[in-house]
Amino acid sequence: MSTSRSYGLERLTRPLVENRLVVFIESMVAILLLWSILANVFGLSETVSSPSLVAASLVELYETGLWWTHLSATLPRVMYGFALTLVVGTVVGVATGMNRFWEKALQDYVTVGLALPSLFVVIFAAMWFGVSDLTPTVAAAAISFPYLAQEVYEGVKNIDNDLLQMASSFEVSRQRSIRRIIVQSVLPQWFGGARYSFSLTWKITTLAELVAAESGIGFMIGFAMDRLSLTDVFAWTIMFTILMLILEYGVLRQIERRVFEWRQDATLGWE
Repeated sequence: MSTSRSYGLERLTRPLVENRLVVFIESMVAILLLWSILANVFGLSETVSSPSLVAASLVELYETGLWWTHLSATLPRVMYGFALTLVVGTVVGVATGMNRFWEKALQDYVTVGLALPSLFVVIFAAMWFGVSDLTPTVAAAAISFPYLAQEVYEGVKNIDNDLLQMASSFEVSRQRSIRRIIVQSVLPQWFGGARYSFSLTWKITTLAELVAAESGIGFMIGFAMDRLSLTDVFAWTIMFTILMLILEYGVLRQIERRVFEWRQDATLGWE
């Protein structure tokens, strides 16, 4: 009986420590509780705001429609910056991985791009393009594409030469070798780099909007900072984070999951 009860209790409590979604919800509840205690019990609401004030601000943003006005300004900049990142990062990564000349010519620039401070690039983009949609788009792509290029470069370098030689020995067509060996070998790292670049694109776009834009989520965060309204800063930041998570989990990971359905290990460590 005792063993049966222990087994039942273990089944009930196991999700609390093993299920990723449940653990995430637990951590969020803990953060909100701690935040509420600091704000309401210790009287620090003017210093750290409070969950209730931020929730009220989010409701106000929704009711006035202000959230959509600035989200619709930020989204195209993010999408254009991400598209530019995918094209440039993929081309540079493949070129440097497959050709020694391009590796010698471009690899150092990729390394420099990985080390460049984001604010430095944003300021230069603002000086070149001024207050326009080009500033966040170009700054986001310039910071993000080296990460994707490096991942693709590493993926190309890690292609199994034995498989290529075997394909050549069995007279497998060039197109089939590229599709079944090269592309499938590089795809996992390409997706990993693309997802990381996507999150970087979001962050750099909002940073650039904070410096040189007249609309967008970053602009509104800067506006709230000028008014020293920590509640509004939290509200815009939370909205930005929720949107990023929706696109990450609702779009990118779903695409990735479908692309890798052919793999026996379909989880790839995401779950």
